[in-house]
Amino acid sequence: MTKFDLLLFGALLWNIYQLVFKGTKTGQSQVVLVAAFIAHLFFDGVRWQIVPAYLMILAFFFLQRKTSKVTTASLVAGLVVSVLLPLLVPIISFPDPRGDYAVGSLIHHWVDGDRDEWFTPEDPNDKRQLMLQTWYPSIETNSEKLPFLDHLKIRAKTIAQAGKFPSFLAMHLEKIKTNSTLNSPVASNAAPFPIIIISHGITGMRQLHTSLAEKLASSGFAVFAMDHTYDANITVFPDGSIADYRSNIIGHPDSVSIRKKQIDTRVKDIQFVTKELERIQSGALKHTLNGYLDLSKIGIVGHSFGGSTATLAAFQDDRYKAVVALDSWINPLPNEVLNNGIIQPYLYMGRPTWIDSDYPSSISYSEKLHKNNRGSSYHVTVRNTRHLNFVDAPLFSPIGKYLVEIGDINRKRSVTLVNQLTFEFFNKYLRGQPSSILDGSETVPEFIFYQM
Repeated sequence: MTKFDLLLFGALLWNIYQLVFKGTKTGQSQVVLVAAFIAHLFFDGVRWQIVPAYLMILAFFFLQRKTSKVTTASLVAGLVVSVLLPLLVPIISFPDPRGDYAVGSLIHHWVDGDRDEWFTPEDPNDKRQLMLQTWYPSIETNSEKLPFLDHLKIRAKTIAQAGKFPSFLAMHLEKIKTNSTLNSPVASNAAPFPIIIISHGITGMRQLHTSLAEKLASSGFAVFAMDHTYDANITVFPDGSIADYRSNIIGHPDSVSIRKKQIDTRVKDIQFVTKELERIQSGALKHTLNGYLDLSKIGIVGHSFGGSTATLAAFQDDRYKAVVALDSWINPLPNEVLNNGIIQPYLYMGRPTWIDSDYPSSISYSEKLHKNNRGSSYHVTVRNTRHLNFVDAPLFSPIGKYLVEIGDINRKRSVTLVNQLTFEFFNKYLRGQPSSILDGSETVPEFIFYQM
């Protein structure tokens, strides 16, 4: 709830009090109400959660000084509804990253000219292109913080389709600000930066990992998250063109081979990004982070299909030194990976069961991988979580668990725990720093560590 919401509701409450208990409509109280309405429109703009309050303001100008019991009850009910809506679907603040640095961010459009886009066979000239966001340690500035989402009028419909709710419910997201500042100065004293690459799940998007990216960047990491084009909820390119979601193949007779091509494409996305990072570090690609990256310390974290993407990328390429799989969908991994494991330090963190999913065997596959891993390996389940507790989804509404796959765990705590353990894992295996949770000196009641 914004300060101008509070101003508006305060003015409404005062006018209700005057009308119901004093039996009067003073010019002064109505001026306050109109002023609060104008201030709200000017500073916050119109959003659907405030429409009941606007209707109540309009109604006040038609009410008589003497109110009936029905009118009084209607006013009270109207005020309750007006206050509840912005509480249940709020304009949130992202969690404080709590690191030593401010967070800078950049948004890139990169094209892999060496790779055809396999999602668009109808266009033989189409090359694989990615939208990618970077977060990095920065010097604090007074510049405006980046919004959580861009192009919301384009995104709202597909976000709603993925969450199975009406699209107008997502329109307030354009008002949410992050902790990041666009193109702010690099905190060079924190360099060289270990690198984290983030891979989202099917129907996901890079922005769903914003709080994790900001936490890592504020603690000295450079973070790179891409939209896997055509796997993402929607990808919007700088010229306004889009890549829609084309990965819904459940029930397709050739789904196994399609998923294999899909995960191979995702791994190549990560390898392409890594190649560009090498060009950035060498200066071949002009960039804010030229000379500030530590290419010997690259970690990958992925959610759902992104978790298996990260695991396969590490299996194929030893440039990646540590892997975090967040409620990872393990089924797409080749048997070779499951049977041999990976050599890099590995953390699986997920919900207690996949029974309610289309892939109930995923957790047993994950345990098999954990047993066969050859490096340090952790398998952690988080009590009372579901699939979307491992991204930023729980932050957006206290009723989110009734709409999408969010568990009964305190919604903000689940995000804090996921981000903290991910940070401690990378801090331990990319920087050699102790982890109170992984080293056993701190017990987290929600975490259950699976023993081999």
